[in-house]
Order: sequence, then structure tokens, then C-alpha cells
Amino acid sequence: MANELPQEIIESKILTRLPVKSLIRFTSVSKRWRSVILYNPKFAKSQFELASKQKSITHRILVSNSKGSPELKCLDMESPWFGQSSCSSCRKVCVPFEQQPPRECYLLGSCNGLVFVASEDSRFYIWNPSTKFFKKLPHLGYSSDEKAVLDYYGAGYMSATDNYKVLVGYFLKKQNEEGHTEMVHIFSLEDHIWRIIDVDYFGDIFPCHQGMLSNEALHWLHDYGDSRIDLVAFDLDKEEFSILQLPDLDTDGTSWYRCLLGVVGGCLCVSSYMDEAIASESVDFWVMREYGVCDSWTKLFNLDFSNLPVQRLLRGSPCTWFATETGTVGVKRTGNGVWFMKIDHKDKEKLGLYMIEGNQLYMVEYEESLVWIEEKENAKETQTSSPSRKKLKS
Repeated sequence: MANELPQEIIESKILTRLPVKSLIRFTSVSKRWRSVILYNPKFAKSQFELASKQKSITHRILVSNSKGSPELKCLDMESPWFGQSSCSSCRKVCVPFEQQPPRECYLLGSCNGLVFVASEDSRFYIWNPSTKFFKKLPHLGYSSDEKAVLDYYGAGYMSATDNYKVLVGYFLKKQNEEGHTEMVHIFSLEDHIWRIIDVDYFGDIFPCHQGMLSNEALHWLHDYGDSRIDLVAFDLDKEEFSILQLPDLDTDGTSWYRCLLGVVGGCLCVSSYMDEAIASESVDFWVMREYGVCDSWTKLFNLDFSNLPVQRLLRGSPCTWFATETGTVGVKRTGNGVWFMKIDHKDKEKLGLYMIEGNQLYMVEYEESLVWIEEKENAKETQTSSPSRKKLKS
């Protein structure tokens, strides 16, 4: 028909402006649409970039909810129905890769809608929960009588080279032997190999946490236990560690403060609160507006929960906080599982509560996207290379 729009206009001007959830449904419209939506990397990139610019990306929290189960929980952080009994903001997700027998999933990090996963037997995967596509990565290369215990980890993307990297720090233990070897490996999708990074200070400054991705670098907070805290960064491109300065938290020197690290709008975010079960009634959120510039740390807002119905739940042991455009999600671990509490910025009385049962829980925040990994023609054969030494910069 003369009045029909050309397919190229429909795809480039209309479909790219739709959310991922709708696009996945539309894959059943025709073979052409299915091919474009699921298998066209240029379309996926255009849709993701436009959604990022318009701030319309759906942010979700993925939770591995029980040891040995292939089923995960997925929560929509910005859903207006968060916490309701018929909660459409939470859905079940099954990992598509084989796990025989079923094994625990460690969620290493995410970027561009891709989630990086390690299984209990140290198999590594890149997975898009929206499209269900996954890619298996090479094994680390240690012998069958050794076991790797993950300590810290993270993953990220470098736009200049269109490359993804995964960093894992772990302890390597031999069966029936005491002691362990401390190792740090990095995987480059472009080269398709794991390389060893020799880090002399491995056991001195790193916590057992997922690295927060910002400015194409991974970040961890290390708490020395004597009120000293370091913000440690790992540049994925240069493959170098450094230390960044934290904001002045206005402490009086007598109270013990705790910090947690996150990312808001692409900027590093630090939440700080008093580590006292009774006195801690609010949390300050700071963001680094200009990466690497100490003076750019700005207090984003203060979340006062002293008069909220969940005050008793928020007090005591620390929460993990996810700040979004519309609200703040607090993650509180208890003996029975984890509580997710969404507090609306405009109406603090509008609360959403959701609990996931289980003791061994891992979680990662990710963005819905259609992004996928194209095969590299020059990918090298699976191997583990020799160490390359990197020094800490301050």
C-alpha cells in the first residue's frame, strides 16, 4: 500500500524508541522483526543509546536466591507496584546455561544490559537476561585438584576498543592441603584469554565485594577497621590500580561511620551513615560529578528514615542502597533472607517492601537491553598468559 511506511523508517525511527520488554514481544510479529530485534547489533546499540539519552532504561536487580538453584529473582527498581502482593515488578528468571548438577551462581557485575556470571565450579558466562542469549568464557586454567574461591571481581566495557573485560581476584586452594595462593586474573573478550596480573598488595586493601563500574573503571571500598577507608580503582583499559579520594563526610571524629559504594547516573556514589544501632536514623548520598576530581564530590541528598514505618528494620546492621531517579531502594539482610525496601523521593510514606528468602544471596543491578556480543574474527585460542606486573598509583 502507498500509505505504508518503509520498513527502514519503522525500524530506525519507531522500534528503536520502544522499551526492551515491548520489543521482545514484537519478535513474534514477523521473521524480519525478529531478525532485526534479536540479531542486528546496530539496532540493539541504537536502541540502547537512545534509551540512555532519554533516561528511559529499565533498571533491575538480579538476585540468585538459593544455593544450587538455577532460578533467580529479578526486581524492577522503579516499578510503581514494587512490593504489592500481585507484584509485577518481580519475576522469576532461569539461567539458560547448563549446570549439572545445579550449582551456585556468582553475579560478578554488569554493563550495557549484559550480566557476567561465574558458577561454583568456576565456569564463566556473559548473559543477557532480556534476550536469554549467553556466551561461555574459557576456564581459568588451574588443575583439577585445585579449587578457586572468589574474593573480589567486576566487569566492564571500553568504548574506544569495543571490548569487554572481566576481573577476578581469588584464592587458589589445593585439595587436602593447607594454605592458599592469591591470584588475580583478567579476561579480555577481544583476545579471548585470561591473563594473570601480579599484585603484591593483594591481601592488604581489597574487600570481598563486587566492583562498581564507572568511567570504564572498577571501584571498591576498603575499610581498614580503624576509621580509615580507601576508594580503590582499577582502570580496565590501562589495567592499573589506583586510589581515589573520598568526600569529606563531615564526621566529628568521635562517631564511627560506615560507607557503601554505588553508581547513580553513571557517577560514583557513596552512602554514609553512623554505625550505631540507635543513632543511625539517616543516610547521606554523595556523588562524584567529575570523575577523579575530589572537589567534585557533592552531597546528592539525605535520606531521613527516623519517622518511617520501617525505621526498626533499617536500624542496626548496615543496608546496601540503590539510588534511582524516582526513589531509593534499601537492601537489608536478615536471618531469614533479604528485605528490599523502596522509598519514594516525593512521598516517603509510599513504601514498597519485598522479601527474598535464603542465606546465600548474590545480587547485581543491570539495565534491560538487546545488546549482544559479536564474534571476533581474530579471537585467539583459549589460553592463560604469563603475569604482567602493575603498580599502585596514588
